[in-house]
Amino acid sequence: MDENRWERYGAAAGVAFAVLVLISFFMVPSPPHVNAGFRKIGDYYANHRRTILTSNLIGTFGALAFIWFLGHLRHVLNRAEGGVEALSPIVFGAGMATIVVGILGAIPATVLAFSSQEEVINSNAGIVRMLYDMNTIMYSLLLLAAGLFVAAGALAMVRKELAGPWLGWVGLGVAALTWASGSAGFYVTTYSGFWAGFTIVATLAFVAWVLTASVVMLRRPEVEKAAAWEPVFAH
Repeated sequence: MDENRWERYGAAAGVAFAVLVLISFFMVPSPPHVNAGFRKIGDYYANHRRTILTSNLIGTFGALAFIWFLGHLRHVLNRAEGGVEALSPIVFGAGMATIVVGILGAIPATVLAFSSQEEVINSNAGIVRMLYDMNTIMYSLLLLAAGLFVAAGALAMVRKELAGPWLGWVGLGVAALTWASGSAGFYVTTYSGFWAGFTIVATLAFVAWVLTASVVMLRRPEVEKAAAWEPVFAH
């Protein structure tokens, strides 16, 4: 199979990631506020048990697609950098960290939903509170890791090693959004409509940036650009 086709598969994996994450994100009703009581939290997971479990399963498949997409990015960046590996290992490492945190971060919510009909969850406020707070903190860590991934990928784009410089400048703004939202998650312990909306915007901006980059690379694989940049010598 030629490299052009493999690169399209890699870019398509990024599209699959974005689609699956958006489905996972929007299929779940809005969760209780960060400072909601444990019974309200328990009722939320009990009432939406199957939906939450399905959402996390779809999100996990999205994570697997993202790993394929990361392999694609590592390949095209390594070629563009001529084996120097300036930004390619950072993009790959930050992307893997994002996925690992994302998968681990889904565990608290999954446990709450999976065990929502069991007595140990329904009668133990401490366990419910701890798992719910853990879910919040893990999401903040996810946004921080995602910010590094976007920032490194954006710098590669600005350096014309990937996609286009315009998308790189947009990516730097997206990275700032995710870092700001992730940092706020460590301190916002009572409900704030502003920060709740800000987190949604940062999340959607991250997914939209990955989707846009994937579509750009799907329409024109990086191997075609590399061929176009090769010097032509007269014989």
